[in-house]
Amino acid sequence: MLRDQTLVVSPAEAGYRLDRFLRGRFQEVPARSVRFALEAGAVRVNGAVAAKGRALRAEETVLVASLAETQDWLPVPSDLPDAAVAYADDWVAVLCKPPDVHTEPQRPNEPHTLAGYLRWLYPASERISPVPGLTLLTRLDYATSGAVPAALTAESFEILRHEREMGNLRKTYLCLVEGEVPSRTTIAFAIEAEGGGTVRVLAGREDPDPGRWTVVEPVRVAGGRTLARATIARGKRHQIRAHLAAFGHPIVGDRKYAAVPREGPGRSRLMLHAEEVVFRHPATGEPLRVVCPAPPEFYAS
Repeated sequence: MLRDQTLVVSPAEAGYRLDRFLRGRFQEVPARSVRFALEAGAVRVNGAVAAKGRALRAEETVLVASLAETQDWLPVPSDLPDAAVAYADDWVAVLCKPPDVHTEPQRPNEPHTLAGYLRWLYPASERISPVPGLTLLTRLDYATSGAVPAALTAESFEILRHEREMGNLRKTYLCLVEGEVPSRTTIAFAIEAEGGGTVRVLAGREDPDPGRWTVVEPVRVAGGRTLARATIARGKRHQIRAHLAAFGHPIVGDRKYAAVPREGPGRSRLMLHAEEVVFRHPATGEPLRVVCPAPPEFYAS
């Protein structure tokens, strides 16, 4: 971590935005480190906290209180309460992520992430891919629990990344949704997922890629809610949550895409769980199906 860096704006840098100035001066650190420092208020210009778009003048003083280096973004290796290994061999592992845990670090030196659990269990994963998510092949939202596969060798990492991009790594989620879903249905709405924390569903446009569709199948209907399974292949960020909300059946506990939930199961958590992953084993080529059983609240009456 770089600390207490004092910089003076040169005449050649006059007029630069503050974020551009910092990226130019600290080319060896990840761009996300500059963003994080600015958002955290760790950067001052002439003694005052400044926004990223602040235009600089020659001879102004920029003080950076702290700036994360590349190694500060690596997951902190540690055990993770309530996490588990559903399957493991010499090539691949499938981890069960608890809810309210980040899959990978969202801030420098963040403890208790699933990627940190992977690094604690399998230290070699850092050497295969030294990025915040290491060799995890899928990402789950902070509030979502369930199965996340990880490669344990460089060869399996390349094979499974290709399988993922081809839509051959299929994921089935268990979700509790508002309203009654009477039969199996496919939600094919196109999604705009660029930028921001919330995606936009284009209900009047069908995504041409079937790998971006969500297949929903009811399991049980009771009390004005439906326990359902949703399957995706090449999913976009928040795809299941956004698709179900646009379809009129938001997931219980989803405060981003639905109104505040009613009393009952799911009031304290997002009722979305990655129950199953299916993919071809990178060594044998045979289909591998791994299940992370859903917590009991999904089956509460």
